[in-house]
Amino acid sequence: MTHRAETIMAAVVTAVEGLTTTGTRVVRSRVRTVETAPSLSVEQGGDDVNPELTSYPKVTRDLNVKIIIHVKQNTDPETQLNLIREEVYAAIMADTTLGIAFVIDTMPIGDDEPEFTGDADQITGRQMMNFVVKYRHSWTSAGA
Repeated sequence: MTHRAETIMAAVVTAVEGLTTTGTRVVRSRVRTVETAPSLSVEQGGDDVNPELTSYPKVTRDLNVKIIIHVKQNTDPETQLNLIREEVYAAIMADTTLGIAFVIDTMPIGDDEPEFTGDADQITGRQMMNFVVKYRHSWTSAGA
């Protein structure tokens, strides 16, 4: 049986694949993908048990999902980051259950400040978008 967090992460990747700005340049790892920029990397963050909901017949968790935008742009890299942020946000929030029955909700929890490196000849930038996905699983199995 697959941990439900794995199913959620796969659904997030599927949701952001095929955007106008980044196309299929989406990887699921902590690897920086500047070489193929503009691109996205999707990372799994903490997977916390929600203590307010422990009386339910199922465990309720908050899975943190990070979507990192990578750009390589010599003019207006912030503009490109913002354009991609808009597309990613729309793709994730189009279905806040990500099409999965055990997902309760997906919420944005903020975007980090953009980071830039390089010189005037080659500017690379990245910005992390943060979401929390609320989901449930049984008390005896994280896959059920």
